[in-house]
Amino acid sequence: MYNTKRLLTGTSASILVVALVGLIVLSSGTAYAAPLAAGGFTVEADEIRSDEFLLYPGVGESSEAQATPVVVVEQRGVEIDGLVLTKEQPVDNLPGIDGTIEISFTTDETVEADEQYIKLTGLSAEEATFNGQVINDQYSDDPNQQFQQAAGENAEPEEGLLTDVSGDSPGMVQEDVEIEMVYLASNEISLPGLDVNVEYTDEGT
Repeated sequence: MYNTKRLLTGTSASILVVALVGLIVLSSGTAYAAPLAAGGFTVEADEIRSDEFLLYPGVGESSEAQATPVVVVEQRGVEIDGLVLTKEQPVDNLPGIDGTIEISFTTDETVEADEQYIKLTGLSAEEATFNGQVINDQYSDDPNQQFQQAAGENAEPEEGLLTDVSGDSPGMVQEDVEIEMVYLASNEISLPGLDVNVEYTDEGT
């Protein structure tokens, strides 16, 4: 979808930086990232809220790449308004058709999930707010633990002299969100008013 990498930051005081080959830059004013992998699927939402939020670099795969850098997001107590999930895929290898299909999942009420594990390659949000935000670059043999961003009740900052960071719920709120994902797992999720639609584009005509 994107041909060039973008590195954009907002002017707000709360800034999230993920330094994985320039993969993603987030701020509490605006959040942007440039997808590095082909394939995957898109999630759009009017608003996403989670009580607890944790972000760190990782690796994933898609329909067109066996391994690609990703940002892993783990969150608890998730609520999503205006969810739209879409996947566009060529179907030339299926018998009798030549073109692409787009599969879409939409809901007309608030989606609720207790825990989610996400691998994303790009994210943009009109507004992002973090409560109890902690960004931690630390020594570890595990690359997943060398850089982490947390928000909400799971925030555990080091003891400071002037700061008193504590997290309440929701830990993260994002508005007008578009996320490029390669993986999404939910422990338990409710999808009220779910509508699944398939659109076929015949490229042979």
